[in-house]
Amino acid sequence: MTAALTVATPTRPTPSSTHRRRQALLALARFEALRMLRHPLTIAAALLFLGPWLWGWLSGSANRYPVLPEELITIQLLALPILGGSALIVANLVTLRSHRHKVDASYDVLVLPPAWRVGGFLLALLPLAGLSLLLVAVRVGVAAVLPGAAEGVDVAALVTPSALVLLLGAVGVLAGVLIRSVLIAPLLVLLVLVLEFVAISATLSGTGWRFLLPVYVSEFAAPVPAGVSDRPAARHLAYLVGITVLLVAAVLARAKARRSMVAAGLAVGLILTVGGGLTQSRPDPGIAAARATVEDRPESIQSCVLRDDVTYCYFDGFDGFVPGWESVVTSVREVVPDGVTAPGPPLAVRQRTALDEISPAGQTGSVTENMRVVAGWKAADAAAGTPEAVRVGTVWGDDRATAVLAAGVAYRLMAAQAYDGGFSLCGARSALLVWLVGQASPAALAGMRSLDETSFGALIFSDPSGRFGISAPDRAAAPALELLRRPPDEVAPLVERHWAELTAPGTPLERFGVIFGVAVEPPSPDEGEPLCAD
Repeated sequence: MTAALTVATPTRPTPSSTHRRRQALLALARFEALRMLRHPLTIAAALLFLGPWLWGWLSGSANRYPVLPEELITIQLLALPILGGSALIVANLVTLRSHRHKVDASYDVLVLPPAWRVGGFLLALLPLAGLSLLLVAVRVGVAAVLPGAAEGVDVAALVTPSALVLLLGAVGVLAGVLIRSVLIAPLLVLLVLVLEFVAISATLSGTGWRFLLPVYVSEFAAPVPAGVSDRPAARHLAYLVGITVLLVAAVLARAKARRSMVAAGLAVGLILTVGGGLTQSRPDPGIAAARATVEDRPESIQSCVLRDDVTYCYFDGFDGFVPGWESVVTSVREVVPDGVTAPGPPLAVRQRTALDEISPAGQTGSVTENMRVVAGWKAADAAAGTPEAVRVGTVWGDDRATAVLAAGVAYRLMAAQAYDGGFSLCGARSALLVWLVGQASPAALAGMRSLDETSFGALIFSDPSGRFGISAPDRAAAPALELLRRPPDEVAPLVERHWAELTAPGTPLERFGVIFGVAVEPPSPDEGEPLCAD
């Protein structure tokens, strides 16, 4: 007797069963999302992301003059390893929970098949991305409402950290379905740190494929006006979303989801990834002209405001810096004796920035080239009605920037002209400039001492946004720094009495020592005298 064996073929889910699966999918996603949000690693990542920033505000060291596009790049670089790395590990742990507890076989009796279960894990990543968006919005929102905030917020750049969290979360789920080990997630986080380092190195080397990495950084050493930096935030966001969709399609394919769904995911992911990857690597056609205008003809796109008798000119969006500049100008003018400054045009301050892209070699402009550039700037300033304008950069908010501007203003009041970008400032007026900067305000003094610690052979008043700075040789800076230890009431009358002599180009440094009774080191026979701008 032969028995016939019949095998039941799988039937297409009925509408009622599909509805039950969808409800179960959403319930699983809600359950796993809550577990992910309450996971100790998620909480630790949020605290690590906000902790140093909050400490900066509580300690008073936070920058109250943020440039918002630069802030977003910094936040992006922090969000990738901290928020994204935690999402990767937590998502991987969730995916491997059944394997870790050895209950894989029991899951076969559930309503949800494997493809639907991993779909629930993927949906549970959305609240993590929402949390990251909230954390980023808090930091950016606080910075944006500050009176000194510069430029605006790009929505695509604001959302990018959340996209990175989704991407790395999807990596964690994919790693869980491919490799049944919890050790792979920490190794992948280390790989993320390596990729971030590669992104920074690729920017330094100027390689065109740097946009294909998860994050990108500015190609300039200092903040730049809007429309100058090649930051394709929207196209980069599309690129990240495309990679995430490809990862989701790979997860669903591994879980044996319907081929039509996997094929649709692959198609959408490829379109976004290839389209975003190709378009973001191509610079906008108008960037070259915009950079030439910003560097050579800023007066054509800047706005100016008159405060008291000083004109301040700034790039669009940087008007919040003006009160800080005004306080520095006022503090330096208060130190200079009344009625003894050299005659010259009305005082003006104009914002400028050097657009040399950062590189391992740094800026390599020669003295001759710097003087040629400054000559063009001075001609443009004169044509714009602000002759001999003091130059100020796009970096503001710290003591070093305060000292740099104070040095520019002090030189302008001493010499009746703006610094020409030439050789070192020598003689008695070099030491006098150092004393004026240090006496102007505690912030200027702290910034000058900080610059002195990082200078070699001379005290250089320069910031990353400038092409060059005023240089005072160490031999001239030393007696001035010594003089700053004396009471101002003791030194100020001597400065007023000998102002004309101290500011004369030919007055030797030894004369400064005689006037104020401070020791001046003799010139080193090995080093010789530096080339001077006098």
